[in-house]
Amino acid sequence: MYKNLKLSEIIKMIGGVLKGDPEITINSITALNKYKDGSIAPLWEKRFMSDVVPGMLLLTKPGWIPDKCFGIEVDDPRRALISLLEYFDPKTAESPTVDESAIISKHSKIGRNSHIGPNCIISDGALLGDDCVLVGNVWIGKHAALGNNTRIEQGAVIHDFVKIGNNCIIHSNAVIGSDGFGFIPDSEVGLLRIPQIGTVIIEDNVEIGTCTCIDKATFGETRISQGTKIDALVKIGHNCHIGKFCIAVSQSGIAGSSTLGDGVVLAAQAGVANHASVGSGAILAARAGVIGDIPEGKTVSGFPAQDHMDELRQVKSLRQLPGLFKEVKELKVIINEIVQKNK
Repeated sequence: MYKNLKLSEIIKMIGGVLKGDPEITINSITALNKYKDGSIAPLWEKRFMSDVVPGMLLLTKPGWIPDKCFGIEVDDPRRALISLLEYFDPKTAESPTVDESAIISKHSKIGRNSHIGPNCIISDGALLGDDCVLVGNVWIGKHAALGNNTRIEQGAVIHDFVKIGNNCIIHSNAVIGSDGFGFIPDSEVGLLRIPQIGTVIIEDNVEIGTCTCIDKATFGETRISQGTKIDALVKIGHNCHIGKFCIAVSQSGIAGSSTLGDGVVLAAQAGVANHASVGSGAILAARAGVIGDIPEGKTVSGFPAQDHMDELRQVKSLRQLPGLFKEVKELKVIINEIVQKNK
């Protein structure tokens, strides 16, 4: 559904300096290379200036709007864009209703103004805070608890005794509180399963991506701390403790009993071995393989993960090896010729 918004209204919403007619109306947000009439395009990196053509309406930094273009200049276009995206967000607020196909235990408790969608199951002892949304086909296990204004998308599973805080988002098909992967060698059965009797605690303002799995602790808790954002297809093992405001990008993984400090970043496919400790503010580059402790503020890459600049130097040296081998081969020929002459 299209929404119309005048530039003068956008200025009131996000601030900034207007260049152009305040009565110009937009109805969408588009990328620079997909620009169309009636839209506004964000621009926050100079390298995309080549995509700008005359007549465009831009949301950009002060002094970046070229001649024959129009728009709004703000100090932080990314933050301003968030306000615009929220305005144009096509999602509609779910009404506080319970679908007739939902199965809700009489021993559960649901807060005010919550929405329970089709085929949701809420088990004995479960607690839902106020303004919660279960979109559809959601399983809430026994004695699980959701804080206020938490949203669970289609197909997600919240296992028994899991605690989720306020203002969280759990995306489709995520599984929270599944059994941890624990076995020991056994002479009779080969591998003996270790019972997993712990839980998962997710603090306030956490977001868990699609198809992400977070295992419950063997005993005690697996904890995801306040404000952490986890992408799709991430695996977090049992007994892990993830600090505040961490970021874990798609296909990254954290093995059991590992600890991340606050503000740690795991880029795509980064992996942390079991019982490792990653200090606050550390950055794990894409496909980094951490097999030991990482100090605070360190940026690492490669496998095994090491200081990022050291890794880059080693990669550069490896790329020079073919040329070096060729030079050594040529030198051997020259040396042999000299040796033969001196015999």
